[in-house]
Amino acid sequence: MRSNLGMLTKACVLVYFIILILTLGHVWFYTDMQEFVHADKEAADRDFTSDWILDSGETVEIDVFTAGKLGGGFTASKTLPSKMEETDTIYFSSSNLNFTVYVNNEQIYSFNTVENLTGTGDGISYHMIGLGTKDEGAVIRIEAETAFNDGHGGQINEMQFGAEELYRYAIMRRNFTGMNLSILMIIFGVVIIAFFFVMSYKNPIMRSLWALGLSAILFGLWSLCDTGLPQLLTGSTYASREIVYLILHLAGFPMIYFVNSKTKQQKKIYPYLSFALTVACLMCLFTARYVYDIDMHRMVSVIYFSYATQLIWLIIMLIDNERYCRRRSISSYMKYFYIGASIFIATSFIDMGRYMAAQRGSIWHGSWFRFGLVIFFLFMAFQIFNWWAREKTSLERDRFVNHLLQYIMGSMDPDEKIDKVLEYLCSELHADRAYIFEDLGDGTFDNTYEYCAEGVTPEIDNLKGVKYAGVIDTWYEEYKRGGHVLIYDLEKYREVSENMYEVLKPQGIKTLVTGPLILNGSYIGFFGVDNPPVNMMEEISEIIRLLMFFLSELVATRDNQRRLVDYSYHDALTEVGNRRALREYERDNLDTSRPYGFIMCDINGLKMVNDKEGHEAGDAMIKKVASALSEVFGHDNVYRLGGDEFAVYTYEDYRQTFESKIDKVRDMVEQQGIHVALGGSFAQFGDKNYNSRKMEADQRMYDEKRRFYRDANDRRGRQGL
Repeated sequence: MRSNLGMLTKACVLVYFIILILTLGHVWFYTDMQEFVHADKEAADRDFTSDWILDSGETVEIDVFTAGKLGGGFTASKTLPSKMEETDTIYFSSSNLNFTVYVNNEQIYSFNTVENLTGTGDGISYHMIGLGTKDEGAVIRIEAETAFNDGHGGQINEMQFGAEELYRYAIMRRNFTGMNLSILMIIFGVVIIAFFFVMSYKNPIMRSLWALGLSAILFGLWSLCDTGLPQLLTGSTYASREIVYLILHLAGFPMIYFVNSKTKQQKKIYPYLSFALTVACLMCLFTARYVYDIDMHRMVSVIYFSYATQLIWLIIMLIDNERYCRRRSISSYMKYFYIGASIFIATSFIDMGRYMAAQRGSIWHGSWFRFGLVIFFLFMAFQIFNWWAREKTSLERDRFVNHLLQYIMGSMDPDEKIDKVLEYLCSELHADRAYIFEDLGDGTFDNTYEYCAEGVTPEIDNLKGVKYAGVIDTWYEEYKRGGHVLIYDLEKYREVSENMYEVLKPQGIKTLVTGPLILNGSYIGFFGVDNPPVNMMEEISEIIRLLMFFLSELVATRDNQRRLVDYSYHDALTEVGNRRALREYERDNLDTSRPYGFIMCDINGLKMVNDKEGHEAGDAMIKKVASALSEVFGHDNVYRLGGDEFAVYTYEDYRQTFESKIDKVRDMVEQQGIHVALGGSFAQFGDKNYNSRKMEADQRMYDEKRRFYRDANDRRGRQGL
């Protein structure tokens, strides 16, 4: 049944696309769409600009001069065709021109500009003058004068003859790309602003989106009006003129505001300068218009100065931000923005240059500018998506780390925390193995911690003494460059490091992500995960980057805790065990079921040395005795009970061996000029009552100590006699 439904669905989709293709094909080939498509190409056949005769008798093309060049006005006439249709029309566009049209001296059309906010000019106006068969062979005359009070400017841009709809087709066809690019900018801006207001949570990416949307709408509106189509479709000549001359000033500030909000340093000076420039240029235009009666058409340089300066602010701001990021070794995360801005800036300057050098009016310029703007906003959309995706990924990483912290919260032991971190990494990142390698300080590394997924063979016992030179040094160099190492394919990585490949290959590693452990600016090892999914590698590398300092601190905490434990169980001066360590050994580890011995040791004459030679000499004596005891009985079996007293536990099979070691210690220290009292007690068959052994050894030590001082006194007495 499921298979039959699948076939039926595929058949419906296929039939739908066939119907769609046939419908679109019919619209394209069998309607007036072809007339629209080819209207601009056929415009040359309808050209009506040539063979006009001026009052001076000169034959000219009517669109190649301005009224200002002919003394502020002109009169031109031409004979209409001898064969005409009732639908024939003369259609043309004019710029800043007042004129009247006559046919056989009868006025049939008149156009006069009115004073407006931007001046006395009208920019571009479209005209269509209907004729008919009654006008066959008649003379058409145009009497024109410039709309400007200073007598400059005023021109006819183009003129054609034919059916009215063909003219509309031609204008729309010629401006089709520019119109659609402009509309795309407006739609983009509307969507961005709507998105801004719909989203209840305004994260850092969202907070300035209104500025980007507003800028897109203003640029799009300016660009659309500059194509002339709104005037053609709505007749709103003066509204379009004010938009063209004023909106461009207002579009720059929100763009600068938005860009500045997305840079890393976010200097307030840039939007302040942009705002000040906008106000200054508008004040300049209005002052010139109402104080000096200068038409804004004469101040295109001011308009372009404002726009070009905003572009320069944009360039300076981007360069400044990039330098700021490089000084701090951080990424600006504006790759797409840089590409779009570069295209936008380049195309804007190209179009400004073309306009300033052009001989015709604004109807002929703007294509490069529109193209650059659309590319810029397109890349800006990519950049916003990139920022949004990055922020979403960042939030996911934050959740990952927060869950990790909660996972290890219950443990106080650093070793246990490290094990839990590796377990969490391995499980949540779907890796085979998570691990830590630590620098042993002798040019080698040991795998000290490891967690393996179910069914994965542990490698911790096999990875001891891995060499830094020729192996780990490869990764350390990569750490310095990029902060982590990503291996997407171990076989390809073989070209990077053959030695590392030989270490990784036997472990069944195909992919790998690893990062350094850093403490006080120095590498102390590294950690990572083996065989994570390839599609998660970039995300995992960022998690590794976040955790490297956290794990480094855990390792440091572990070392500090071990040192504290070591200090609490070891004598600071001699580094042998202390009284606490002795008690714990007797409680937990002393094996009284086998032969063992206990020794008490006391240094003779320590107080005299301290008094005569100082405590440093006394400390040196204590350290020499501890060294001798450690050498004979083993470091872990020697305990300093305080002052000049030591205790020793030792396992020996025979009393003779036990006593010979005591004698050896005595000889070793006496060779250094030190006298000690040694008392030993040996349990040949073991003895659970070790306290009795301690008492016996202690008594023998004191007996020997008394003999030493008695003999010393006797020697001093005989020397006195």
